Amino acid sequence: MISAVSYGIGAGAFLALIALILIKRAPRGLGILVLLSCILTLLWMTAAAFQRWWSPSGAHLLESAAFGAWVLLLARMIRAAQDDASIQSWQIKVLTILAPGVAISSLLNDARFFRMTADAAFYPSQVIFRIAVAVCGILLVENLFRNTPPERRWHVFPFSIAVGFGFAYNLFVFSEAVVLKTPDPPLLAARGVIWTLIVPLLVLTMARNADWRIDVHVSRKVAFHGATLTAGGIFLLLAAGVATQVGRLPGEWGPVSKILFFSGSVIVLLFVLSAGGVRARAQRFIAENFYSVRYDYRIEWLRSVSMLSASNSGEPLSVRAIRAIADVVNSPGGILWAEAGGGVYSIVDTLNTRVDRNALELVNGTFVAGFGDGTVLQEIAKLTNLPRWTKDLWLAIPLTTAGHLSGFVVISRPRAAESLDWETRDLLLALGQQVAAFIAQERSSRALVESKALIDYSKRFSFIAHDIKNVAGQLTLAVKNIGEFGDEPEFRLDLIASLTNSIGKLNTLLARMRPEGGMAEQPRQVDALQAVQRAVAESQSTVPICLKSSAQTAKLHIEPSGFQTALGHLLRNAIEASEQRNEIFIDIRREKGRVVIEIEDEGRGMTREFIHDSLFAPARSTKSRGHGIGAYQARELIRAAGGDIQVTSEVGVGTRVNIILPDAKARADHSQLRRIAG
Repeated sequence: MISAVSYGIGAGAFLALIALILIKRAPRGLGILVLLSCILTLLWMTAAAFQRWWSPSGAHLLESAAFGAWVLLLARMIRAAQDDASIQSWQIKVLTILAPGVAISSLLNDARFFRMTADAAFYPSQVIFRIAVAVCGILLVENLFRNTPPERRWHVFPFSIAVGFGFAYNLFVFSEAVVLKTPDPPLLAARGVIWTLIVPLLVLTMARNADWRIDVHVSRKVAFHGATLTAGGIFLLLAAGVATQVGRLPGEWGPVSKILFFSGSVIVLLFVLSAGGVRARAQRFIAENFYSVRYDYRIEWLRSVSMLSASNSGEPLSVRAIRAIADVVNSPGGILWAEAGGGVYSIVDTLNTRVDRNALELVNGTFVAGFGDGTVLQEIAKLTNLPRWTKDLWLAIPLTTAGHLSGFVVISRPRAAESLDWETRDLLLALGQQVAAFIAQERSSRALVESKALIDYSKRFSFIAHDIKNVAGQLTLAVKNIGEFGDEPEFRLDLIASLTNSIGKLNTLLARMRPEGGMAEQPRQVDALQAVQRAVAESQSTVPICLKSSAQTAKLHIEPSGFQTALGHLLRNAIEASEQRNEIFIDIRREKGRVVIEIEDEGRGMTREFIHDSLFAPARSTKSRGHGIGAYQARELIRAAGGDIQVTSEVGVGTRVNIILPDAKARADHSQLRRIAG
């Protein structure tokens, strides 16, 4: 039973390894031999796990095939190392030919006993051949490591340990079998677990040897957590063993001491695993010793982009920028500096760092000059004439955009001692450029929002200025008529009403200009007929105006004063374009859920080009005292309410202006239907 479990565990480990090899693409070159060796080992482990219910001779045959594949792989690797190092050793050539020959002989010998073995026992010749194969394997491993150039040994070191240990264990098992006349069953059963322990070293070797054409990728996070769980499990097993011995102390204190010791061990383990410094050292050790490159650049890029883009995290971009750089080297915090104008850099924000926020660095100062063209990291400990604010800080990273130093981040010492190699330097410089780009983008967005707000304010202010001009025109007309009609009681009553109306308009405009008063009026329901009648009354037109309404009710949802301003301007244009013998026609009607207010005059008319290019263009006017904003203002107000203005005209015939707006009742019915459907 123990044998089946052990070999079953080994089979599962090699099955996972084969899946890892094939998960991305089929291997080539040496990778094919590696895959073949792993497949034969999987088959051997599977057969050994079920040999109680199946012929043991089949498991023996697959075992010889698996070890023969590993021997063949070692011989091929030595040949490759010879080619690289130009080694012409006849001993090595003989060994790389002899060893596979011995492995093939072992396989053929096992084939002789196929279907003859009634139990799991080995025949003497099988034991001898297994010893010979193990010796050849160990010699091949030793020659592989010794003949590999020193600069390449890092690539084959894990493989040499893994396969060499597998052959050495086999030599131990079958050498003892020569003395005892039969292999020890527990030692044979343990081979499944032994080869399971070899699998991580094989994965590491495949990751380090890109020329094997095996695209193996093991997440650093998975490796870290796997190593953590393994180390924690071993620690707890040792703690449990010691606690068992402590529990054997005589007296009542034995059981209590056992519980206290084990509980204390668990607390110590949890404390160690949660310590930032320990975690940082473990991550650095795994990255430096188990991977061909120190960082997973895809993960680092995604992490930094996600952090810099997390605008809903509650932290400002300045803090997230520091964290994006500091987290790469497990630094707890730092300081962000940026250009402040006036030839200085100032502190924008800090993270877990105390510093004088009023500190400044000159653009042409010594410290800033140390960044060179923005491609130099500055280690604070190596600088002379240090600024006062650099206390307890470790490294300064430039933030460059388009070759310009827009700022820099200075980070604290890492939780674990960090070596500043070329990979770390390049990654920090790249992140510095990325952080600078995000900060520049945020500044541009903020400037765009501020510009839009100013443009909005300017637009509304120009509308108000135009309205003030209209009021001034009405007051000018009233003053002009005082001399001619001042003695008439009816005129005085009209004058008082006109002055009251003008004062009311001016007060409303002044209120809208105050920041606390708000520049925009809230839309509400307006009766179109009443608004048109009021505009006609305020126009004081000497040109006859014919008003008719085919709609019994025409309600609009719009800003009342803005709508009144738009009507007044369009009606005034019609009056100014007409002569006293002409007539102006106004029609109000409903069409397909819309309200149409049509203003038609018999005046001078306009060309199609003028309507298209100049009528609604701001700051263009045909009037000597005009501002060129009235028609533009009217159209913007109507469009803001979901409508539009259509103009048709013919020179010498007249002009028709259609104000088209959504009907308030139809709009309310549509909104209610949408709420019900939702």
